[in-house]
Amino acid sequence: MRYRSATGVANRPHLADGVNTLPRLRRARRRVPATTPDHDLVRQDNWRWLIRAASDTIPHLHTIFHVGRVRMPEKRDVPIKQLSLDLRNFRTVQQPDELEAVRAMISTRPDYFWALTNSLLESGFLPTENVIVLKLDRQTLSVREGNRRVAAMKLIHGLLPINDLNVPAETERQIGAIGDDWLKANSTVPCVIYGADEAAVVARIVRLAHGKGEKAGRDQWNAVARARHNRDENHATEAPLDLLEKYLANGRNITHAQAARWAGEYPLSVLEEAMKKIAPRLQMKGPVALAAAYPTIAHREAVERIAHDIGMQQMTFPLLRQGDPIETAYGIAAVQGAGTTGKGSASGGSAGSKSSTKTSSGKTATAGPSAKPPKAIAINDPRAVTKTLKQFQPRGNNREKLVALKDEAVQINIAKTPMAFCFVLRSMFELSANAYVVDQRSHGGPSPKKPDGKNKTLAELLREIKTHLIGSGATKNKEMERALHGASTELGSKTGFLSVTSLNQLVHNQSFSVTPQHIAVMFGNVFPLLEAMNT
Repeated sequence: MRYRSATGVANRPHLADGVNTLPRLRRARRRVPATTPDHDLVRQDNWRWLIRAASDTIPHLHTIFHVGRVRMPEKRDVPIKQLSLDLRNFRTVQQPDELEAVRAMISTRPDYFWALTNSLLESGFLPTENVIVLKLDRQTLSVREGNRRVAAMKLIHGLLPINDLNVPAETERQIGAIGDDWLKANSTVPCVIYGADEAAVVARIVRLAHGKGEKAGRDQWNAVARARHNRDENHATEAPLDLLEKYLANGRNITHAQAARWAGEYPLSVLEEAMKKIAPRLQMKGPVALAAAYPTIAHREAVERIAHDIGMQQMTFPLLRQGDPIETAYGIAAVQGAGTTGKGSASGGSAGSKSSTKTSSGKTATAGPSAKPPKAIAINDPRAVTKTLKQFQPRGNNREKLVALKDEAVQINIAKTPMAFCFVLRSMFELSANAYVVDQRSHGGPSPKKPDGKNKTLAELLREIKTHLIGSGATKNKEMERALHGASTELGSKTGFLSVTSLNQLVHNQSFSVTPQHIAVMFGNVFPLLEAMNT
């Protein structure tokens, strides 16, 4: 039996725009002789024109077709409970189980995940949204494209617990109110299933769907996800990502929440720039050697402070490229006779022409002579409080009201209305403490309840949060302990102007008051705890 040539088909004008392409592809496939040893494989030369004509009709069609042969994937509806989430999702580090994988998805982009969940609750799973699945063996169907959609569906169906995931109240209410009809109608999802030997094809489809910067209904990969894909799939060198992942696992100055977020979202290009400056100072050839040697390196504490400040966006490209902040702010001196890779040098220009910027470590990063020195503000000036709050960016779930209060606090004229500011500040601490407790519930965090079931006071809760942030024993974070010393002293004192007791007195005591100067001086002590609870 002969294969029919595609030449005659190519001359038909009604196929020029892909009309009737799918039926013709099916008919052409049926013409393959049944006696052919590889019945589902056909020669590429007889399909070449049809593939070209259908390329606008079938997404990723060229990806499906191998050189010299074609293997069509299986398309069918699969029960959600039979699908396995990809624990090696490029958006974050490898996870031990599905629940931790979902937690990592939420930590990276909570707003996107819950918006997607709400959309599924409202509209169900659209039949046009195929999930790309790799069949690893007879029982394992691994989701490679559509993990967040499947994860959200598993939460809705109760296949994964939601108790420790800090679900928004409205989303939790909708999940609880979902009816049996919805659950039955959405018990399966449409899947395109590839065999284990088609892993390269699937990897290409996933890269095409997420690796580009186009907005096509999918959350595009950021720098971390692209670097992880490039390293794991293309076996390329990604030294900044290697160092980041080691720091997340071994860093002594990082919280669980920060590690979860930075595993999926982090300024890798800034870290790479810093590594280029750090490596020669540690007698290493470059970033690759630095990443390989960490954490057993000299100046480990300084390197971890740099990584932390980059994650907090307190060390940026402009700072790295002005002067020599690696030495002035972190104490890693340049090798004598070797220049820095940034613009300018530590010794360039006159002393009076350099500016400085404070990092989270409390040290100063010196800028080059061309930088305009920032205007200094006195420690007892209320404007210093406003400036600090403007740079404060709360992170995490259930902090929408906190952000709103922060925005209002920035607008308050502390010099004229100091008590109004204190009311807002106390609310910010209480909201932050409650959100932190929920965030850290599965990480051994403090409980808001006493053994007798009564709520703990805000002062008691803040003390326990400070202890949890610092840690104990071998995991004790000395850097965090130093940063929070002023906060614990001020908030725990009954006579401190910004202590919990004083903030309560503002509400209940008719004669108690504060002055703007008191607020400005003491705010610098308590702010590190507020920041630590929301990063």
